[in-house]
Amino acid sequence: MEINAELKEQGKQSLEGNWGLAIVACVIVWLLTAAFVEGRANQITTTFNDTMSLLSLVLSGPLAFGLSKIFLRLNRSQKTSFKNLFDGFKYFLQTFVLHILKMIFVFLWLLLLIIPGIIAMLRYAMAYYIMVDNPGIGGLEAIRRSKKMMQGHKGRLFYLWLSFLGWFIFGVMTLGLGFLYVAPYYEATKASFYEDLKKHREVYDSEIEQY
Repeated sequence: MEINAELKEQGKQSLEGNWGLAIVACVIVWLLTAAFVEGRANQITTTFNDTMSLLSLVLSGPLAFGLSKIFLRLNRSQKTSFKNLFDGFKYFLQTFVLHILKMIFVFLWLLLLIIPGIIAMLRYAMAYYIMVDNPGIGGLEAIRRSKKMMQGHKGRLFYLWLSFLGWFIFGVMTLGLGFLYVAPYYEATKASFYEDLKKHREVYDSEIEQY
């Protein structure tokens, strides 16, 4: 299996000639997520905050699917366009349910302690990629497959997350401008991680079948 430095390099290579598309896609999805967090964190409830939170809740699943699809296609050197960001709306119910289930499961684990919540996020991290490759499956099935796929690999992904900590700090210190580089780089590397993990699982499963 490939180390984080190799995955990051693959991610950057997949962005060559595609930075514009990657930046615009990330800005839309990440701002939508930020709108939901801001709406819930703001103690002063307003119609605008509630509207933005509801809009984010409804759109986050389909757009997260589309974002995952864009970066998977870039990683696979497949023809990719901005329209792919909205492909999740073809499977609105499945992607919406997946988003809600991930939120509920992570929240329930966070009620226990921070660490179980982080572990839950690691378990479910591959769910959207799995749904992109298997668009007919439901949200719960995508989560189940992600949990299975991440068995024995949660530490790898956590370490990969930590390796971006400095980049995220850079993004904050530049008042968000740095995220125009960091967000696509991070998303592309996550897609590379999924591809590497998928390849590893396929080899592992084929070896099991031989016995």
